[in-house]
Amino acid sequence: MSRLFPPSSPAFLAGCVRARLPIAFVLAPIIALAITLSAASPALARALKDGLYPPGRLVIAGRRLRCGKVKTLVSSKYWRAGGSIPGLIGLNPRKLRAYSRVEQWFIYTHECSHQYVGKSERKADCRAARVGKRQGWLTRKGLKRICRTIRNDPARYGYPSGRRRCQIMRRCYRRAR
Repeated sequence: MSRLFPPSSPAFLAGCVRARLPIAFVLAPIIALAITLSAASPALARALKDGLYPPGRLVIAGRRLRCGKVKTLVSSKYWRAGGSIPGLIGLNPRKLRAYSRVEQWFIYTHECSHQYVGKSERKADCRAARVGKRQGWLTRKGLKRICRTIRNDPARYGYPSGRRRCQIMRRCYRRAR
């Protein structure tokens, strides 16, 4: 099993100390994996630095993001674009650089959604689509872009296939108020 962040990483150690998190908690296996998306956003490359971000202090692609009282640990050593365990969101800025702004925000919001809906990838996708629409950053065009990127993804790691995920997200997007 992979670890959330390598224990040799300075960002990992500094983040644990600042957050006063038990190391065993931070090294727990990832509950959820982020969406594999594509497109480029150089704004993230300049803005997001490794470290532990308190709630409300994280800015991705020009947007301040918040997930209740949840902290975000940013590490370029993390093996996925994003992940979530209870009380902590993990992001890799190098992996996120390849994605558009909307896709970056969706990844963060999807991982944040796990804090509210638990392990279910379907529910996290649904909540992220609703939140994105309510907050005004996820449009039909943005959702179409996400779906175009993941449409051929097979079902794996607890995720439905890309086509099924898009059906779920479109339905939730339509129902959002």
